[in-house]
Amino acid sequence: MLAGLVFLGLAQAQSPFSLGMAYAPEPSLAFEQTQPPGLPLERPPWDRLLFGPAPEGYRGLAISARLLAWSVPWTIAGSTLGLYSDDPWQRSFWLTNSVWAAVNSGIALVGLLGPEPDKNGLRDLLYINAGLDVLYIAGGVLLALQPDARSQGAGWAIVLQGSWLLLFDLFNALALEQP
Repeated sequence: MLAGLVFLGLAQAQSPFSLGMAYAPEPSLAFEQTQPPGLPLERPPWDRLLFGPAPEGYRGLAISARLLAWSVPWTIAGSTLGLYSDDPWQRSFWLTNSVWAAVNSGIALVGLLGPEPDKNGLRDLLYINAGLDVLYIAGGVLLALQPDARSQGAGWAIVLQGSWLLLFDLFNALALEQP
């Protein structure tokens, strides 16, 4: 079957300069190798990933989908409100939120496109992230205490995003503690 897929991909290449399936890695092969035994090959629908308990065997995917659902609206809203604000505090607050959320969107996309991580490794990573979130919050508070309005706006944005991420990481790490 794999040989047939490779041949089909080669047959679909239109020219030596096309970057179609013929030159792409085999994502289905990587996905099949990381599938836990007994699970279907299809990923759960978005509503199952975003709401309710994370589906067994797809917890990392669900966490990434939920992070993306948080970060994309913040990226859009922060960019829009920050670019249209004349107030230095507001501009800094919203643009910092936007940049912070854009980075989270990138992290979430990597999680969505990659293989499902090991449950224990994912839990440990979330606890490490929670520790880093505490540092982000402390840094944000220090920045917010500066006399400059731009620093204050950026500081409070970091406190807001760091606090949400702390709750998000701890909630998901604790959920992974259960069998």
